[in-house]
Amino acid sequence: MGKKLIDLADERYGRLTVIKEAERKGYTRRWVCQCDCDNIVTVAMSNLRTGHTTSCGCVQSEMASATNYKDLSGQVFGKLTVIERSQKKAKDRKVKWICKCECGEQAVVSSQHLQDGSTTSCGCNLSTATEVARRKLTEEYTVDGVVIPKLTQKLRSDSQTGHKGVHEVRNKNGTVSYMARIGVGGRSYYLGRFAKKEDAIAARKRGEEKYHKPILDNTPPAD
Repeated sequence: MGKKLIDLADERYGRLTVIKEAERKGYTRRWVCQCDCDNIVTVAMSNLRTGHTTSCGCVQSEMASATNYKDLSGQVFGKLTVIERSQKKAKDRKVKWICKCECGEQAVVSSQHLQDGSTTSCGCNLSTATEVARRKLTEEYTVDGVVIPKLTQKLRSDSQTGHKGVHEVRNKNGTVSYMARIGVGGRSYYLGRFAKKEDAIAARKRGEEKYHKPILDNTPPAD
């Protein structure tokens, strides 16, 4: 005679009331349960009987909310003034706040990021700092309208040829040729099209000698 299976229907575990047995997952018996908050969840039998799972997750949410909640309405953090609590649910269960920035934009920020100082604007602080740094770099390293770092920047990772300014071109007959170009001060110069990559690279080097070297030689040394 086979062993009688345990029936958990109508039993209660914490906030969960067992409704019926669900389809097994492998050898694991699972049960459909209704939480006191009306959510329906499927829970492994072992988790119910050991007390590991006692709600649909609402208990943890409430505990997290109680721990994280501190009314920040009206408080100022950097450029941000807290308007009201956001109803947007966060994956990390952190309370989020709708804030108005001095620049006029709104941002939704967690209480943690407001209180630890990691977020002090809608993002305009970062944008402003980036723009200032870009302008400073441009002003300090520009010669005759040419931005020097652009002349010496590294080869792009998606280069087809492994050499700056040399590009593969597929011809109508299916063969491949190589085109060499060089850019200076916003202008692009065509240096030729070649059957061999080596010839295109040589043309590019001649272009660098002609267009880049005079500018680089006159660049004042950096501090």
